[in-house]
Amino acid sequence: MELIGGGRASQVFALGERKVLRRSGFDVSGEARLMRHLHQAGFPVPEVLAVDGGDLTMRRLHGRTLGAEVVGGGLGADGASAVLLDLHDRLHEIDAPAWLPTEARGIELGGKGTPKVLHLDLHPENVIVTDEGPYLIDWTNAAAGEPEIDLAVSWAVLVGIDPDALGEGAAALAGLLNAFARRTTADALAIAVAYRRADPNVDAAEADRLGEASDAARVG
Repeated sequence: MELIGGGRASQVFALGERKVLRRSGFDVSGEARLMRHLHQAGFPVPEVLAVDGGDLTMRRLHGRTLGAEVVGGGLGADGASAVLLDLHDRLHEIDAPAWLPTEARGIELGGKGTPKVLHLDLHPENVIVTDEGPYLIDWTNAAAGEPEIDLAVSWAVLVGIDPDALGEGAAALAGLLNAFARRTTADALAIAVAYRRADPNVDAAEADRLGEASDAARVG
């Protein structure tokens, strides 16, 4: 099998041109169940073909991440923001199934309204731009709750990125942050900051950037 990608907890292998295997060190049956639910609802997620413990076999997507499109100059901040916000809006039209939890990392995400499906990690590296359109991947963190929290978590993830490491891409990052800030509320931002700080993978530098940005948002 050819290794074609991966992250902190998973590796992705090509199974020919039509399928991929994502191998994780944890059970992914719940994630696969949600992806099948979303696929049936018409939302652009990779089609799940099989699941076995930590192994998830999916239809292979051919394209680049939205982040690569921005860095490569194929798409600017306005275009990238439009893609991300459209995915949020389409996702948040879907009522969460009763079995999807409204709590994550010890934080309650539900509200007074009908809980919607939240991705909770929707950022440019989790969007694959294909000839068929953008697809949203990596549903490990998904939960049910208020849409504003999902938007705020996207803002919090982007805030954690070091702009100095992006070079010319820093301007695009600033544009994305502004786009998400306009769609969030103070209460949602507070929940998103707490959610990100509860992630053991957030390092000290990222936590500092998150704290500074959240303080500035409250002042603003």
